[in-house]
Amino acid sequence: MIFSIVIPDLGATGGDVTLEEWFVEPGQEVTAGQPLFIVATDKASVEVEAFRGGFIRVLQADVGQSLPIGSVVALLADSLEEPIVVPGPETEPERTALHLQERYSPQIPQTPAGQRILASPLARRIAKEEAVDLGSLRGSGTQGQILKRDVIAAITERELNTTKGAKAGSKREILSPMQLAIAERTKRSKDQAPHFYATITIEMLEVLNMRQKMVGWAERKNWPDPSITDICIKAAALSLREFPLLNANFDGEAITTYSEINIGLVIGLPRGMLVPVIHGADRLDLYKIATTSKRLRQMAEAGRLGASDLSGGTFTLSNLGMFGLDSFTAVINPPQTGILALGAVLEKPVVSRGTISAQPQMIVTLSVDHRVIDGITAARFITTFKEMLENPNSIAPDFSQDT
Repeated sequence: MIFSIVIPDLGATGGDVTLEEWFVEPGQEVTAGQPLFIVATDKASVEVEAFRGGFIRVLQADVGQSLPIGSVVALLADSLEEPIVVPGPETEPERTALHLQERYSPQIPQTPAGQRILASPLARRIAKEEAVDLGSLRGSGTQGQILKRDVIAAITERELNTTKGAKAGSKREILSPMQLAIAERTKRSKDQAPHFYATITIEMLEVLNMRQKMVGWAERKNWPDPSITDICIKAAALSLREFPLLNANFDGEAITTYSEINIGLVIGLPRGMLVPVIHGADRLDLYKIATTSKRLRQMAEAGRLGASDLSGGTFTLSNLGMFGLDSFTAVINPPQTGILALGAVLEKPVVSRGTISAQPQMIVTLSVDHRVIDGITAARFITTFKEMLENPNSIAPDFSQDT
């Protein structure tokens, strides 16, 4: 039986995606869940996995090709014997299965001992063209395979080492597709959306007391320990219920508000960032939010996030407080209408009834698209968020069930 492998819905907002790299080639056997290729969306570079096992019979898309969601990029079969006919555009009658197999079946390099080197077809082709020894490279793929970026890095290093007159210690680093997507996306956001900022200081003593109790409860029940970020995700999600324009997107002509509240969490990576999504955050308790955010962070760092993890976000939260920043302003994740930036929880002097004491505080800044959100709405939302954290009974677990 023949199956089509298509570009899944990856939550891209910029239309087409770009096929960045193949991990497989015609004739190769694959298993369910095995990475097949990478596509670059306007948000990130995402691995697409096999939905079932079988044999790759034909690759129908070129690396670097821009493709719409749903495009068929390969054919998968139960065996290598089943006949396959690849229909092609009328302008390309020569685009047959045999032709495609010839294009995507380069000779597999091997080590001197005869051991096969794991490398993507594109990495092999670039290495051959640029005379790079694949056996000298260490693969960065999820299965240890050598990818395009590994070969490009080796070429860059070689060029730097051979450049005459270069300054000592200088290094030229090619941006990853993820970094390029982030650069384009943030520029588009600042160019198109007039950002308006609202900043407020939140007393965090009650939240810290609640979290201390939750930590002990989590240890006894072997549950994940909710972080300050997790607590803020819950408070933001509940606040969004009252302000639907902040749980929306704006395409330049119309505003779409959502009944689902799905919070995107900014996660920094060595060469970029990802914004995986906690779906239905307003309906989850703090322990479920902690479980989900921990899983998403681990998957992001391992490069194993799925399409569903990156799609459907309606509002975004970013926390740089763990790096010691008092406060910062964040760029809106288009086409969303708002993003919340969390600073560090720090003890600061507070004057109350003529007495000075040190109290834990956090500075929070809300960025909104001023085409959709006015100053009063922004102020009311961030004030609601503040009140929820300073009086966290509505987000606290039911500790009465503790035994």
